[in-house]
Amino acid sequence: MPPRRPTPADIELLAFAQQAELAARDLFAAAADNGVGGEHTASIACIAAHHDAASQAISALIGRSAPQARLDSLFVASRNAFLNDDSFATSAWELENTMVATHLSLLSALDGTEGSALVASIVSAEARHAAALAVIAGLSPVSDADAFLTTPADIVALTPEA
Repeated sequence: MPPRRPTPADIELLAFAQQAELAARDLFAAAADNGVGGEHTASIACIAAHHDAASQAISALIGRSAPQARLDSLFVASRNAFLNDDSFATSAWELENTMVATHLSLLSALDGTEGSALVASIVSAEARHAAALAVIAGLSPVSDADAFLTTPADIVALTPEA
């Protein structure tokens, strides 16, 4: 029977997940603060808040082991695209798909049921974000159905830095 609480290995993975969530939060917050997205700015701010909530939930689960710091490599790599109206929606859609792939990867590595349940709930929200951002990016649920139903093949899950 799997353990309920996160194992030490789970804590490391969940700490990484929190860092990724904080980077995503900061990217969406920067976009919203700079008025990127026009009429969608409020939705962008809401997505930032969702990432913040996910990071807080992870923190609540792993306590003092939570790093409380964003994954700066992700933030730096994506910041310029998030601050540009022309590239924001596609970049944000790609980030949400990356977050989905990352959390699905973590699910297969986690042993504790509490961490697994939490990450599964986060995946669900981020998949919804990806669908909404696909529409903002101008994709059609009819002619671009795969963008709404699958994670693109070129999306690679983030992995903890060694």
